Amino acid sequence: MPEQTPRRSIESWAQELPVSFVECRTMGHRWQPHTATWDREARAYHVIHACDRCDTHRKAWWTRNGAVTSAGYDYPEGYLTKDVGYIDADGRGVLRTEYLARLFGTPARAEGDRGGAAQS
Repeated sequence: MPEQTPRRSIESWAQELPVSFVECRTMGHRWQPHTATWDREARAYHVIHACDRCDTHRKAWWTRNGAVTSAGYDYPEGYLTKDVGYIDADGRGVLRTEYLARLFGTPARAEGDRGGAAQS
């Protein structure tokens, strides 16, 4: 049986992400129009939007009637997880707490803490 590469914890990965990546993974990308050019051969518009926070590019082909015929993303180096694996609901929670810690100085969630009512 082949040896599996050890997976890195979502916590250590999130702590090393640039703040712009944490923001986009938490709040979603902030798309800005970039380019839209008509391709005569394809008979479609090649439309590109760029996230002004993390520099991800969303590329799509739109027909003259506005139907999307194909789409994809180009991510900046380091944005995608390579050694963490799928980010499930708990992992997304880790990203949200990292967002709070970085942007608002709140303490990170304690191990095993699943949320609950805010304490005052």
